[in-house]
Formats: sequence, C-alpha cells, structure tokens
Amino acid sequence: MNEEQSLYSYFRPFLKRFLLAMGFMAMVAVFTGFFAVIIQPVIDEMVIQGGGQPAGRSQLIRNLIMRVLGIREKQLVLVLPQLLFVAFLGQAIFSFLSLYSMKTLGLKVVRNIRDKLYRSLIYQSVDFLSKARTGDLVSRISNDIEKIKMAVAETLAVYIRETLTLACLLAVIFYQDWGMATLSLVLIPVAAVPLLYFGRKVKKRGAQSQETIGDLGNFMSESAMGNKIVKAYNMEEFEIQKFRQLNQKHFRINAHIALAYSLAAPIMDVIGGLVAAGLFTVGMHRISQGTLSPGQFTSFLTALFLMYAPIKRLTLAHNDYQQGRAGWERVKQIILAANPIRDRAAAAEIKSIRGEVEFQNVHFAYQPRVPVLKSISFRAQPNEMVALVGASGSGKTTIMNLLLRFYEPESGEVLIDGRDIRSITMKSLREQIGLVTQDVFLFNDTILNNIAYGRKRYNMDDVQRAAAVARADGFIAELPLGYDTVVGERGIFLSNGQRQRISIARAVLKQPQILIFDEATSSLDSESEKLIQEAMAEVMKCRTTFVIAHRLSTIIEADRILVIENGEIKESGDHRELLKKRGLYYSLYNLQFPEMNIIM
Repeated sequence: MNEEQSLYSYFRPFLKRFLLAMGFMAMVAVFTGFFAVIIQPVIDEMVIQGGGQPAGRSQLIRNLIMRVLGIREKQLVLVLPQLLFVAFLGQAIFSFLSLYSMKTLGLKVVRNIRDKLYRSLIYQSVDFLSKARTGDLVSRISNDIEKIKMAVAETLAVYIRETLTLACLLAVIFYQDWGMATLSLVLIPVAAVPLLYFGRKVKKRGAQSQETIGDLGNFMSESAMGNKIVKAYNMEEFEIQKFRQLNQKHFRINAHIALAYSLAAPIMDVIGGLVAAGLFTVGMHRISQGTLSPGQFTSFLTALFLMYAPIKRLTLAHNDYQQGRAGWERVKQIILAANPIRDRAAAAEIKSIRGEVEFQNVHFAYQPRVPVLKSISFRAQPNEMVALVGASGSGKTTIMNLLLRFYEPESGEVLIDGRDIRSITMKSLREQIGLVTQDVFLFNDTILNNIAYGRKRYNMDDVQRAAAVARADGFIAELPLGYDTVVGERGIFLSNGQRQRISIARAVLKQPQILIFDEATSSLDSESEKLIQEAMAEVMKCRTTFVIAHRLSTIIEADRILVIENGEIKESGDHRELLKKRGLYYSLYNLQFPEMNIIM
C-alpha cells in the first residue's frame, strides 16, 4: 500500500544497516532450526545408550555429523551436547546483534520522521497553525511518533526474524515427517480469520485512541493557561468533570484495544492445543509401528513448539503494526500538508530596501464570502510613520499580516519599493521587517538569547545597544544574572512591560527597514507605557513604521493615520486633519479624551 511504501521509504538512507540486520536475523533463524535438528541425534543417542535401536531416518543426521566433524560414532556422546550448546550460543549472539541493529535503525528512522514532521509543522501557514489544536499537534509529534517507532523498530524486526525462523522450522518439520507437518498446518487458515478481524479493530481504535490523547493534551494545556479564570469563577469541579468525560472516553477505546490483544493469545493457545493433541496421537502410533524414531518425533515436536512463539509474536506484532499505521496516517497528514503560501519559482532575494509600502485595491477573507478587507489602498513613504486605528476586528492586524505574507490577498497587490512582495523570497522579505506585538512571546531561554533570536552574527555590544534603545538595560542590570537570566515559559518571570521591552530590543537588533508595532502598549501601566513610547520613538527613526493602536495618545505624532472600519479605510490624514473632518476619528478621540472638548 502507498502508506507503507511512503513510511518505509525512510529506511533507504540506512539500507546497508537494514540488510546487515536481516543477515543477523537470518542467522537467528538458522541456529533455531539447528537446535530443532540437533535434538534428534541427542534423543536417539540416549536411546542407543539405553540399549535401544532407533528407527526411521535417525541415522542420516548422525552420519552427517560424523562426516563433517571427522569423528567416530563413540565420540557422539561427547560432541552432541557441545553442538546443543553451540545452537544456544549462536542464537544468543545473533539475537543480540539483530535486536541492537534493528532498534538503532528504528530510532534513526523515527528521528528522521520526527525531524520531517517538525520541519513541515514549523513551515506551515499561519492559517493552518491558528486552526490546529495545540494538544493534537503535541500528540502527533509525541504519541503518534512513539507508535511509529514501535512499528519500525520493534514490529518490523519481529516480522522479519520470526518469519525467517518459521521458514527454518517448517523445513525441519517437513524433513522429519511431511504427513504430520501437513496435518499441523491445516488449522492455520482458521486462526488467520479472527486475527485479521482483531487487527482491523486495533487499527481503527488505535486512530481513535491517538485522537483522544490529543483531546486530553489540548484540554490540559487550555486548563493550565486559563487557570486564573477557572479559579476566579470557581469552576474547578466543572473542569474536572469535563476531564473525566474525556478520560473515560479514552479508557473505553483502549479497553477495546486491550480486549483484542487479550483474545489473540488464547485463540492461538486453543489452536496449538488441538494441533498438539492430534500430533501426539499420530506420533505415538508411528513410533509403535517403528516408522518413526523417538529422536525424530522429539525433533518434530521441538520444531513445532518452537514455531508457536514466533506465530504468537507475529500475532501481537500485527496489532502493534496496525496502531503504528494509524499513527503514521495522522503524522502523514501534517508531513504532506502543503503550505499554500510559498516562494514563486522566479522570486528574488532583496538585500536592502528604501521602505516604501503600497497596498493597491487589496481584498481578503479568512472564509469564503466573508470579506475582512475591502478595497484597501494606501502608500507609506520611506521613513514615514503610519498609524492604523479602529475598533477591534476592523482588519488592522490583518493588513499587517498581508504585508508579512502570513496570508495572501484574494485580489490586489502589496508592494515594497514598487515590487509585488510575491516576487520576493519570503525569507528576505521578512528579514526587512521587524514585528512587536501586544501578546509578546518570549522563549524559555536567557534574555540574551531572546534578544538575539534570529541573529546568526552578533556581538554583546550590539545586544546591549539594542537593550538600551529599548529602555531594557536598566532592569536587566538589576537582575542577578543579567543577560543570562532565564525568563521562564513565555517570559513568565518578567512583567508585561519588561517583556515588551525585550521584544522591542529583539526588533532593534534585527535592524529592519520596516517596523510593525501591533498594540505594543495596550496592556501596560502608565509608567511602562511611557518607557515603551520613548523606546518606540528611538527605534522608529529612519524607518518606515506601522503602529496599530487603540490608545490614540500613542499615534498623535504619526505622519498619517488610517481609520479602519469593517475592513475599509474610512479616513486618512494626520491627527489635526482628521480632527477637522469631524468624522470617525474625531468621534474616537472624543470617546477617549472627553475632557479635551475639542473644538477645531
């Protein structure tokens, strides 16, 4: 099937190691078969030493051993136990080599799959990631990958090793007595029917199990992030009940999987018991007639019972394989998901820009027939400060998302220095743009690494200058570890204002020609806002800057203010011009500063 072909194509870089492991597994099978064969002359020699006379083909293997080793018949009593030990030793050595080879091979394959999955995930579109559930993504990169690891590192080795072992043991039982061998294999098709049925059930339930793990992970992540709200509204028991319901659903699905696993072995036991009872009846009759020696019968039974363990392992491996397939199908959805926003074949890199930005009749919608932006047209000159104001949901941030190519416009063009940004590589485009958002994201790393994020080449002086421009050097100097202070997950050990200044310092160090401040001061106290505004004023010098703001006090000095309403630019001008128009901006300003009682 295509699923397996694409999954096992990850073995190609390790083909030599895989073939070597197969060689080791073949030797395990050979020594297992050798043990089943060598048991015949051992038993027959015991009969001879007791004064009996073996019947059937017992002399053939004895003669072969004496000829190959160049020994006399009297020496067999000493040599046969040694050969028996060699059979066990060979099995042990090659079992170790095959297991280690396949486990490390499987780990390497899964490492590459995990790398590919994360690479595909990190390059997915903002739209894809905004719609995906965090818990589900974590489940795919952890739990689903573990199922795949079981399939390729454990199950594949079981399939190969046990199949080769079965082939060797089949050769032994057919050599010893083809009639009894045929009888013993009659019931195998009967066993296959329920085992295949259980395999399909395990695959289906395995996919459901992985989905519920994603639901549980997402729920726990949401509960942890929203814990203050949960506590403030006394909803602890409500959230516990919701979790119990999800957990119970996960339990029921896995109980069905456990049932399938538990039934597989007893079915094999029953079939094995039926085969053993029939064979003992036939074997004792053949021995009494002198057509079969005790050694032959013992060798036959040994080979047959040795076949039982591989068949049982293959049964369980089939269930593990079905869960691995289910995990691969979920992982594959992300690996094969194409990001619709990509570089054009003729896209060119840009080293530097003047900073002129123009939107020409741009339309955009997140969902079909639900327009978010309509006929957006404006031009920002180099080094100009352009502010975007309007109610929440009016489309301000969406305009900037189009400039960064997080999304593509449905129609119209976005230009930088007169060039359609789609004709520029995304990497070089974003290299020219610095972004500071309201919801600052800091990594669980040091202040130094957070400021220098994305910079391959920098020195400490550059970092310190960026921190000084961002008015962050003061509080950093007061920390015991300074720039080596770890900020915690999402910067939890810092205040909102401190996180925001680190974010600005990161943008400063990047030295972009275009800057975007998206509600950078909306959640700050007055003192922090004053520091951020000072930092912004310093950073905006000689750069084209876009400022999205609800607080109109932060954009009074803007060269141009665009007033956005319902996805359209309703007004455009500087602060004084817009107040004179007595339009939407005038109303917004009077709402925020009623005490000013503006009369123009």
